Amino acid sequence: MGSPRGKLLLVGAAFLVGLGLSFWLERLPAPRAEGSAAPQAPASRFDFRHRRVICMSPAVVEIAFALGAGPRVVGVSQHTRYPPQALQKPLCGGYFNPNYEIILSLEPDLIVTQGKAEELTDFAQTNGIEIVSLDLRDLDSIFAETKRLGRVLEVEAEAELLCAELRHRLAQVRVKVSRKPRVAVVLVAGREPGSLNDIFAVGPGEFLHDLIEIAGGRNVFDDLHAGYAVVSKEALLQRAPEVVVELHGEGADAAATEREARRLWQAFPTLPAVRQGRVHVIESTYAMIPGPRVVRLAERLAEILHGEDR
Repeated sequence: MGSPRGKLLLVGAAFLVGLGLSFWLERLPAPRAEGSAAPQAPASRFDFRHRRVICMSPAVVEIAFALGAGPRVVGVSQHTRYPPQALQKPLCGGYFNPNYEIILSLEPDLIVTQGKAEELTDFAQTNGIEIVSLDLRDLDSIFAETKRLGRVLEVEAEAELLCAELRHRLAQVRVKVSRKPRVAVVLVAGREPGSLNDIFAVGPGEFLHDLIEIAGGRNVFDDLHAGYAVVSKEALLQRAPEVVVELHGEGADAAATEREARRLWQAFPTLPAVRQGRVHVIESTYAMIPGPRVVRLAERLAEILHGEDR
């Protein structure tokens, strides 16, 4: 079942993946710079029904800004790291600890959150604030919920364009690897620091699993009972992944993090990924957020599995 510390890591990783604690594409016909927002329209935020919006998850923040609704966002989740413009907004707490005092002081007419968020929903309804919760799990749900938020924020055309761009870039990744053999991979969303205990692997039904397949990989844990779960060392040896990819947040020394990961995985010398020196670290918080930047993870995975990292 894992140690108590491991269970905390599991909950934390699930939060990052499912709630921002994520997947993605270029403009048609001409691409624009990655991470740029959709065209701003209309010019005045006072032309919209919702003029004071609070976004209570990092993924929601990124989607709202990518849709060009940033000027109407008056508050964001405390876990927000992107885009830079969002970092200037007041912080309203997180999924488990909303700061209701700050939320009320910002006088929102709409709160957008992620997942059930039952307490926040009760609070919003009690105070007469409209609330919308996005269900962001796999790629299809990311596209569907982006369009739904576009309708709520009255930027339907921007949402259609954004989704088309993301689908286009994902299709480009898929085409690049289409003639290459699929590579068996385990995607590690978390583990106990400094050890290989409580390895938290990606399973089916989540955007990270979808991205593995788009990048030309085969998820060795595609039959897990949940989208994310702790897997045993015995199961890892039995599944014999050819590539190990660990996802880490930013802030540490990336080279040192990768060196440590490769050293730890030497405990499994018979694992194909270890024998072939194919243990990799992706140190970017965006990789755990189901928002518009997931295409970057698809591209990075394709490089690791089939490209320059070979």
